[in-house]
Amino acid sequence: MNSHSAEIIQLSGDIDFGLLKQAISIAVNKQPVLQCCIKPGRFAYHWQPLPADTPISVQHCDYSTLSDEALKQQIASHTWCRQADYTQERLIRFYLIDAGNNVSYLQSVSHHAAADAQSGFILFKDIAKIYTALTQGTPVYSDEHYIQNRDVGRVCLNKQSFMQRVAIFCRGIKAFLSKPDFAVSGLNIPDPAADAMRSIYTDALPENLLAKLKQTAKHYNTSVHVLFVLAMIKFKQKFNGAKDIPGFQLLDVLTLRQFSDEDVSMSYDAYSINHFKDFYTNKPDEQVIDDITSYIAGLKHGKIFEDWYQQKIWVSVFLLLPERFKKQYVAKVLDDKLRSNMLISNLGVFNFDSYQFGAAEVTDFFSFPNVGGPLRLGFFFCTFRGRLKLTLVYDDRCFAKPVQESVMAPFVSVLEEICAVAGSHKINGSIGRHFDKTA
Repeated sequence: MNSHSAEIIQLSGDIDFGLLKQAISIAVNKQPVLQCCIKPGRFAYHWQPLPADTPISVQHCDYSTLSDEALKQQIASHTWCRQADYTQERLIRFYLIDAGNNVSYLQSVSHHAAADAQSGFILFKDIAKIYTALTQGTPVYSDEHYIQNRDVGRVCLNKQSFMQRVAIFCRGIKAFLSKPDFAVSGLNIPDPAADAMRSIYTDALPENLLAKLKQTAKHYNTSVHVLFVLAMIKFKQKFNGAKDIPGFQLLDVLTLRQFSDEDVSMSYDAYSINHFKDFYTNKPDEQVIDDITSYIAGLKHGKIFEDWYQQKIWVSVFLLLPERFKKQYVAKVLDDKLRSNMLISNLGVFNFDSYQFGAAEVTDFFSFPNVGGPLRLGFFFCTFRGRLKLTLVYDDRCFAKPVQESVMAPFVSVLEEICAVAGSHKINGSIGRHFDKTA
């Protein structure tokens, strides 16, 4: 599975490519995981240090003559243009893209095993700081971002009692073997036999929508992230119309940073876990919100490790299989376990106002991490300078109309409807739920 993460920062102003390459080299080599490759063992994959002279791929691309649509297609193609050999090369590569009119894009493409939703922002923050220091002739520090216990999952589980660890492991096996007791519904779209041909679309949502979502989340005593999931379910129902089947699988991504005992604010490799949950959707909205809120709150209190064990079992079985069966096994796992053709992730707040990028200004940022397998449509939210942004990653063959018309506009209207419904009711104290806020 050619599963990658990509982060793109938009810059306005001149960029010195030589100094940028130097800054990238220093920043990458501060991160131990980016000095390693991945080697398969008997039961699991392992990190192995690369030779010190292993190059970091940084390409300079002149796309100044391309249209905006063609430019986006080129940026998307960088992410999935080739299957990288991560047993012998770096887990990250970079592109500096000249878009014309004094606008540039810096893009990173990394293997999902090394990163989570915040990793690209952390690395770009370091690159910007180092690049600015190099342009100003001030000292540059290249000390490694040292973390003693990098396997956050293992450290967290080791705190549990033996019986608790056994229980989590058993629930992981159960999740590995289980299927829902109802039909899981996704988008009624074509399922091309070939690998997905992914495109990207990104835009800021209406200026006042984030404030309305926060107020609506407060009304339901939940999080904005839960409302994104509810909107995705409602979009699916509206897209499918009368053919929609009750039941939905949430495919989401959760970082493990909050389970660390150490400061991982500048550590690239905090890792994330894809998690899967089947929900009944033929319920009132408030009950669906309750179900999603309860589930996500449980993940943040440790249930995510059931999915962690489940994925370790997938990998162990894959490594034990003879080569002739591995391809069928991957197809079977993706068909049975990754049933959803929609993914959602809330990447958080990206604050680029607090530092410089030399003489250039940071004017935009977007990200689409951990997308692979049979995904046909991914929703990736982030907040940039107080504006809610949505990036869509999609297979263009699945939609008859342009994605702005077939996905973006109706999805935003669903978000507006959710806010309007909550706003039309007085807050009922008897409804009150008592879940921790999750985003």
